[in-house]
Amino acid sequence: MFRVPRLFVLLAASVSAGSGCAALAKRPPTPAAEISPSEAMSIQAPPGERYFLIIFGSQSTPKQPRYTHVWSTMVKVTGCDGPGAPIIEEQTISWMPATLDIHAWQFRVEPGVNLPLHFTIEEMYRNDERIAYWGPYEVGPGLHHRFSVQKAFMDSGAIGYQCIDNIGESARKGNGCDCIHAVSDMDPQYARERYPLSYFGEAAARHIVRQIHTRPVIINPENDHDWLLPLLGLDQYPLIRRQYFGRTIPNTPENVERYLRQVESGRRTPLR
Repeated sequence: MFRVPRLFVLLAASVSAGSGCAALAKRPPTPAAEISPSEAMSIQAPPGERYFLIIFGSQSTPKQPRYTHVWSTMVKVTGCDGPGAPIIEEQTISWMPATLDIHAWQFRVEPGVNLPLHFTIEEMYRNDERIAYWGPYEVGPGLHHRFSVQKAFMDSGAIGYQCIDNIGESARKGNGCDCIHAVSDMDPQYARERYPLSYFGEAAARHIVRQIHTRPVIINPENDHDWLLPLLGLDQYPLIRRQYFGRTIPNTPENVERYLRQVESGRRTPLR
């Protein structure tokens, strides 16, 4: 049976410890993380607009670090309840080395590229990776705004790519990140110790999903939004749908108010 190389496990464990390299590594200065939870949650959606989030994770079989990936897509839908066809606008954060060739043991920053959704899917399949997804989840306009700011930062060329970014050049200079932290670095409350690199591939995507479910992010989490998949052209792929079975805190006015009080008091939920 294939096993993840022991060196990778040891390195991932060392960079994931909250009191170790992950806590000391310099995070890129994304403006998305500067948007406070209260500011984000005060944003109001224009009439007729709704927002949906999908989290993807891929990996080879057997699982090899260089053949794993995590990415996320935010979708704005205008005119859902109108008489005509809705207008779909999607944006994706899918951070890879510009060469598309991942070097797990290279601890220096190289040029990165943010890939479009369909190119990402087709590239993962070219690598013989299976692709799983969680969602679509309906979310509020604040997260849509934060996601848009993060995507603009990744597209700006301000930083590069490094597969294990909590050590080496990226950790010292804050000038690079991996695919996981390209998504999670927009989190204003938790730094990278909340997103340890001992999770990668589907496990990392699942961990991000857990963070979303345990904060008041998802609107009516019991609702199914699979109607969105064919509108995005995702029904043409053999994607694997995953379910989240843990605790969920729905986006309700009461839960949002309680969450903001918790953030303002400086209290944080335990690492999960």
